[in-house]
Amino acid sequence: MSKFDTAPPNTHAGGNDDALRGQGSLPMNPTNDADERVDMDAYRQAVPLWKRVYQHSLTQMLLLSVQAFCGPAMADAIAGLGGGGLATPQTSNIATAINYAMLATVCMFGGPIVNKLGTKWALVIGAMSFPIRGSSYYCNSKFGNQWYLIFGGFVTGIGSGCWYVAESGSIMSLAPSGSRGKYLALWIVSRNLGQLVGGAINLSKNHVKGAAGGVTPDTYIAFLIIESLALPFAFLISPLENVVRSDGTRILVSEKLTFKQETKLIKSTMTSKLILLSALWAVWSFFYSGTWSTYLATYFTVRTRALSSLVSPFFCIVGCFGLGFILDMKSLSQRRRAQLGLFTVAILNLGVYIWSIVMQVKFNHTNPGKIDWDESLYASSFLPYFFVQTTGPLSQSYMYWLLSSFATDAQANVRNGAAFRCLEAVGQAISYGMNTQIKTSPLIGFCVTFALMAAALGPMLVLVNSTPDRIPADVIIEAQEAEQEKKIADFKSDA
Repeated sequence: MSKFDTAPPNTHAGGNDDALRGQGSLPMNPTNDADERVDMDAYRQAVPLWKRVYQHSLTQMLLLSVQAFCGPAMADAIAGLGGGGLATPQTSNIATAINYAMLATVCMFGGPIVNKLGTKWALVIGAMSFPIRGSSYYCNSKFGNQWYLIFGGFVTGIGSGCWYVAESGSIMSLAPSGSRGKYLALWIVSRNLGQLVGGAINLSKNHVKGAAGGVTPDTYIAFLIIESLALPFAFLISPLENVVRSDGTRILVSEKLTFKQETKLIKSTMTSKLILLSALWAVWSFFYSGTWSTYLATYFTVRTRALSSLVSPFFCIVGCFGLGFILDMKSLSQRRRAQLGLFTVAILNLGVYIWSIVMQVKFNHTNPGKIDWDESLYASSFLPYFFVQTTGPLSQSYMYWLLSSFATDAQANVRNGAAFRCLEAVGQAISYGMNTQIKTSPLIGFCVTFALMAAALGPMLVLVNSTPDRIPADVIIEAQEAEQEKKIADFKSDA
């Protein structure tokens, strides 16, 4: 078996390419029959149109995006109500903290689980758990049933963990190398479009001025219906090895390892250079959500909170595609794009955090009560929340793009995605857990989030400056193709 030395050492899950290679005619182990670049003319003649469309990378990305719309986006829309839309945010924060604690636990072992189950069935398990969230909030709002809200957080944490690991590995593997930024923007936008629809539902049912307490119970029925729609789309997912990208390449998939072998790779994944240097960024990238959700519930009326979940995604859609175009600029090397992306994300977040801390200090000095959208204070107090709903997703989209820049194959993406999602969930669990103890002011949460970003920048600079100029998986494929062509040429010369 030939060696491929093109991948940068210890930058992917496992730290050793040979540990990811088995024997046989699989993508990481090419034989005379193996070739990752598809002959598109022969492919069009041999495969019917419906199947080509179904197996196209963009179709599969859209199927994932629809699930993100129905699941995580609806969860974001509920969080966008502030405290889950309940009269007090504490119970929602407890349930959400439990949800993310379970999600982190599942993601810790997500690589072995998903690589054993397969992407499709991990997504199916996750999609089955989505409606539990909407139903638990409905029961709490309608009947005051708190145990189900907390139990629902536990169950959806397990299901969502399976789904997020499968999703993260897929979104980092599906895109052609020159379109990763735009593919990831499509994924992020789908989550925010879901929040947009959720926000419209919220506002239509909670637009009366002077309403006190939480949102109406019927609001959660609409969320429950949308969450239920994710399951049929999960069944439509194609195995990654069958997907053909728009540039005529297939996804590099190595031979499956045993569950025991996959479990052993957890340690090497979590201690790899890639994960260690991005760990603080992962914890920080979702940490803001708990504090800003509490801020919204503490200082804004019910209808203003409903309006916030409608308008917040608009700027995010523009921002994510803007970052996507920067990350896909062909005139710059991959390393230079990584550096430019980090600078853009860091500067935007810095401005939002300073603004938020200044506003919270003012609120600590003079409590504004519940702010409505027709009050003069509304714009200056709401805009930090509005912008963080863009800068937060930008941070996440950028990090997944960066992780995929180090990928050696699809399984490495799954393992790295699982590790990163685990750390993200730890950040979310700590954030919501911390906010259950903050009864008066989110200032502590704002300052902790700011400090985490500052601490994350140093390791991220080291990681970004070591970004390979090309994706290792692409280099491996080219090496395989060169070896294949050499074998064919030798065979012809011998004949």
